[in-house]
Amino acid sequence: MKAMIIFLVFVLQGVAQLLFAQNLTIEVRDIEKTEGYLYVAIYNSQETFMKKPLAGFRVDVKDKVLSIPCKGLPAGTYAISLYQDENGNGKLDTGAFGIPTEKFGFSNDAEGVMGAPSFDKCCFSFTEDMTLVIHLK
Repeated sequence: MKAMIIFLVFVLQGVAQLLFAQNLTIEVRDIEKTEGYLYVAIYNSQETFMKKPLAGFRVDVKDKVLSIPCKGLPAGTYAISLYQDENGNGKLDTGAFGIPTEKFGFSNDAEGVMGAPSFDKCCFSFTEDMTLVIHLK
């Protein structure tokens, strides 16, 4: 009997997560070259920002505007970073002084000074289905 109750609790928790999960669409604009990959990282805290993403994935760049669905994301506060790996080497290439030579972007189109912007500049509240537009720089 106790095992059955524990099982039902786990099932109900899973159903609750599905009921309260929303869909985020990331729309990436200002893509100049339709080649390579777009690497996307989603963060859910200041402590993990630009260190350990909650989720990360790669998308083929086949158009000048990409619409990327992220289904089932729970409500919360998030920040997104992304970059276009034009040459397919799996990293954001940089030049002198660490300045990126490939296009990149952050949620809220946030910009940093001498590095990435802060989590506070990039974060957004996600409570319902939404489309977030990010312009590559």
